[in-house]
Amino acid sequence: MKLDVRFFQTSTGRRPAQDFLDGLQAGDRAQVLGDVSLIALHGRSAPVSVKAIRGPRNRGLLEIRTGGLRTFFCVTGGVMWLLHGCRKQDQDAGIEVARARMKQVR
Repeated sequence: MKLDVRFFQTSTGRRPAQDFLDGLQAGDRAQVLGDVSLIALHGRSAPVSVKAIRGPRNRGLLEIRTGGLRTFFCVTGGVMWLLHGCRKQDQDAGIEVARARMKQVR
Protein backbone atom coordinates (compact mmCIF):
# COMPACT_ATOMS: atom_id res chain seq x y z
CA MET A 1 0.00 0.00 0.00
CA LYS A 2 1.50 3.31 -1.05
CA LEU A 3 1.10 6.12 1.45
CA ASP A 4 0.21 9.66 0.42
CA VAL A 5 2.90 12.01 1.83
CA ARG A 6 1.82 15.36 3.24
CA PHE A 7 3.51 18.09 5.23
CA PHE A 8 1.96 19.26 8.49
CA GLN A 9 0.70 22.82 8.03
CA THR A 10 0.27 25.38 10.82
CA SER A 11 -2.80 27.58 11.12
CA THR A 12 -0.80 30.38 9.48
CA GLY A 13 0.04 28.20 6.47
CA ARG A 14 3.66 27.43 7.34
CA ARG A 15 5.03 23.95 6.68
CA PRO A 16 7.89 23.60 9.20
CA ALA A 17 9.09 20.18 8.00
CA GLN A 18 9.23 21.44 4.43
CA ASP A 19 11.05 24.59 5.58
CA PHE A 20 13.60 22.39 7.35
CA LEU A 21 14.16 20.30 4.22
CA ASP A 22 14.41 23.40 2.03
CA GLY A 23 17.16 24.70 4.32
CA LEU A 24 19.34 21.61 3.90
CA GLN A 25 22.14 21.21 1.39
CA ALA A 26 20.96 19.55 -1.81
CA GLY A 27 22.64 16.20 -1.07
CA ASP A 28 21.18 15.96 2.44
CA ARG A 29 17.74 16.98 1.19
CA ALA A 30 17.87 14.32 -1.54
CA GLN A 31 18.82 11.63 0.99
CA VAL A 32 16.00 12.54 3.39
CA LEU A 33 13.42 12.72 0.60
CA GLY A 34 14.67 9.40 -0.76
CA ASP A 35 14.14 7.81 2.66
CA VAL A 36 10.66 9.34 2.91
CA SER A 37 9.79 7.97 -0.55
CA LEU A 38 10.98 4.47 0.35
CA ILE A 39 8.84 4.44 3.48
CA ALA A 40 5.84 5.75 1.56
CA LEU A 41 6.26 2.86 -0.90
CA HIS A 42 7.31 0.01 1.38
CA GLY A 43 6.28 1.02 4.89
CA ARG A 44 8.41 -0.13 7.83
CA SER A 45 9.96 -2.87 5.67
CA ALA A 46 11.83 -0.21 3.65
CA PRO A 47 15.63 -0.39 3.88
CA VAL A 48 15.67 2.82 5.92
CA SER A 49 16.42 3.51 9.58
CA VAL A 50 12.99 4.09 11.14
CA LYS A 51 12.42 4.10 14.88
CA ALA A 52 9.23 4.32 16.91
CA ILE A 53 9.50 6.96 19.62
CA ARG A 54 9.00 5.28 22.98
CA GLY A 55 6.52 6.28 25.62
CA PRO A 56 2.75 6.17 25.96
CA ARG A 57 2.36 9.81 24.91
CA ASN A 58 4.32 9.10 21.71
CA ARG A 59 2.26 6.18 20.41
CA GLY A 60 2.31 6.34 16.61
CA LEU A 61 5.18 8.85 16.41
CA LEU A 62 8.10 7.64 14.29
CA GLU A 63 11.43 9.06 13.21
CA ILE A 64 13.50 8.54 10.10
CA ARG A 65 17.23 8.61 10.78
CA THR A 66 19.21 9.93 7.85
CA GLY A 67 22.78 10.44 9.02
CA GLY A 68 22.66 13.23 11.61
CA LEU A 69 19.17 14.33 10.56
CA ARG A 70 15.82 13.30 12.03
CA THR A 71 12.43 13.51 10.32
CA PHE A 72 9.43 12.86 12.56
CA PHE A 73 6.21 11.52 11.10
CA CYS A 74 3.02 9.61 11.80
CA VAL A 75 0.66 7.63 9.60
CA THR A 76 -3.08 8.23 9.72
CA GLY A 77 -5.66 6.97 7.24
CA GLY A 78 -3.16 6.13 4.49
CA VAL A 79 -1.35 9.47 4.87
CA MET A 80 2.25 9.82 6.01
CA TRP A 81 2.35 13.18 7.81
CA LEU A 82 5.80 14.80 7.94
CA LEU A 83 5.60 16.67 11.23
CA HIS A 84 9.06 18.02 12.03
CA GLY A 85 12.67 17.84 10.96
CA CYS A 86 15.81 18.57 12.96
CA ARG A 87 19.43 17.68 13.51
CA LYS A 88 20.23 14.84 15.89
CA GLN A 89 21.44 17.26 18.59
CA ASP A 90 17.96 18.84 18.70
CA GLN A 91 15.91 15.64 18.63
CA ASP A 92 14.61 15.81 22.23
CA ALA A 93 12.98 19.17 21.56
CA GLY A 94 11.94 17.86 18.14
CA ILE A 95 10.02 14.99 19.74
CA GLU A 96 8.00 17.45 21.82
CA VAL A 97 7.13 19.55 18.78
CA ALA A 98 6.28 16.51 16.64
CA ARG A 99 4.07 15.06 19.38
CA ALA A 100 2.01 18.28 19.54
CA ARG A 101 1.66 18.36 15.76
CA MET A 102 0.69 14.67 15.63
CA LYS A 103 -2.27 15.44 17.91
CA GLN A 104 -3.49 17.98 15.36
CA VAL A 105 -3.48 15.60 12.37
CA ARG A 106 -5.08 12.63 14.15
